[in-house]
Amino acid sequence: MIWENWDDLFVVYQPSSAETHVFNETTGSILECLGESALSADELKNQTEAALGVSQSELDDTDFAFALQRLEELGLIERLDDPSAAQ
Repeated sequence: MIWENWDDLFVVYQPSSAETHVFNETTGSILECLGESALSADELKNQTEAALGVSQSELDDTDFAFALQRLEELGLIERLDDPSAAQ
């Protein structure tokens, strides 16, 4: 992926599909956190909240789940049964 960050917008070019996506700060932060290592959903939510500078549990669970689902549908992330198996 090739991406640029402008304030609270993330523009991501996906070479495998030749598509460009525009994401909000939350979804962009999720991608950044996953770029470092595979994480469980709980770990990812905690790291995303830290990256956004919000307190733990402040990020709405429904919004977070929707962002993960959308990223998975676009083929930008892949859900693993055991994140430690990918490391």
